[in-house]
Amino acid sequence: MSLPKRRLNQPTTPLPLLKPLGLGWSTLALLGSVALPPAIAHQVVTTESVGATLHIEPNDTPRAGEASQVWFALTRQGGDIIPLTDCDCQLRVYSQPTTDAADPLLTPPLSPVSAEGYSGIPGALVTFPEVGAYTLVLAGAPQRDQTDPSFSPFELSFDVTVATGSSASQPTTAAQPQPSDTEATENQSVETGEATASQPPVPPPPQPAQPLWQNPAVLVILIFGVGVIWGICQKRSPKE
Repeated sequence: MSLPKRRLNQPTTPLPLLKPLGLGWSTLALLGSVALPPAIAHQVVTTESVGATLHIEPNDTPRAGEASQVWFALTRQGGDIIPLTDCDCQLRVYSQPTTDAADPLLTPPLSPVSAEGYSGIPGALVTFPEVGAYTLVLAGAPQRDQTDPSFSPFELSFDVTVATGSSASQPTTAAQPQPSDTEATENQSVETGEATASQPPVPPPPQPAQPLWQNPAVLVILIFGVGVIWGICQKRSPKE
């Protein structure tokens, strides 16, 4: 597909919702400005030969971390629908601020969508990763098998603001793994060893004093003394 050079800052013409009624864009602009309140007005961008209305469900308010259904009411000059089967289209998503040389953040695949009276128009599921401003670029050209294309290659840029989503406002915390019985026992043993090593050594209890008569040296002295006394007594006995 031969596409024009991307121009993210090219001037665009804001128009209200285009309907496939075969009316001119000026007539549809007047009807849309009267029929649609500002709260549900959709963003519209046009070129010389095509125009597209951006829809983001729900309520044109995408939320970070949540898949949003995005679709484009793509029409020719005069309001005739351009189905995806007639358009070699691509969708690119850029985070702002961006430059012409920046690579797209997302390139969601397009599929035919039928909604609000349109049938087979380009659509995609887009999940914006963070809160902030983004640019959606819808680029397309007639399919190669069309002998008489009714529109020229185009590139349409849409600015989108992404709000906080439920997943972004509630950060998840990783579950802490529970130790096994073996690990718990080893940890308890290590803690017990560390506690024991930090305590000072306990001195052994004092031993009770040994009785005097159980001392071998004392017994020898007593026996020797008794023997000496007995020998003296035996020597004095004959003289008396």
